[in-house]
Amino acid sequence: MPKLKIFPYEGNEISFEFEDKNRMINATQMAKAFWKLVWGFLRLQSTKQYILLLQKRYADLHNENHTEVIRVIQSWNPQLQWTRMHEKLALKFAARLSPKFELRVYDKIHELLTTGKTTMQITPRENIIQSIRMITDQLEVNGKDIIRLKDSIHLMKDSLQDLEAKIISIDENYYSISGYCNLHKIECPLDQAQTWWCEATRFSKKNSTPIGKAYDAKYGEINTYHKDVLKKIVLKK
Repeated sequence: MPKLKIFPYEGNEISFEFEDKNRMINATQMAKAFWKLVWGFLRLQSTKQYILLLQKRYADLHNENHTEVIRVIQSWNPQLQWTRMHEKLALKFAARLSPKFELRVYDKIHELLTTGKTTMQITPRENIIQSIRMITDQLEVNGKDIIRLKDSIHLMKDSLQDLEAKIISIDENYYSISGYCNLHKIECPLDQAQTWWCEATRFSKKNSTPIGKAYDAKYGEINTYHKDVLKKIVLKK
């Protein structure tokens, strides 16, 4: 198994697999750093065309398609699901996430190709102290604005929870995973939501229970499930 190089980015770890000609970057970790999902990028028509172009290029270069463009590891356990992308595709994904992040990923790719390792840029101690002072001064000046911003965020979260709880399809007995959790005041982190999604889908199909569709402003088209299914999967009753 190729050894992974780890690139830290704002408290997140992103792994680079550059020990063979399949130079891959962990796209799942990239997306997680921005609270995004990889499939939102992969379902774009422009992305699909770009992947086909890359696959054709490497097939032409090597007569066989030895160079991977994308590698997806499937698992019922969301913690074990990974999507790795070829460096060129990963750069395109990074550009969609953030221009600043795109530049950092490009720099790390360059480091790996030239030195074989990634490094963290260390700022001189004087600059660190100066930066901390500037941040604390700015926080002190804008303290009241920060408090007002926090209050606004709490209000927005409450409104979002109310909206998510009302996302239904087919009839009033169908809810999205997040909507059902909000209705019952249950925490719904992304990895747990994915697990419940898999279980609810499998249970609905096994019992011939229709699965609905609804539109969510955050994730686009999502599945909705009968409340009896969600009661058994989420509430374990």
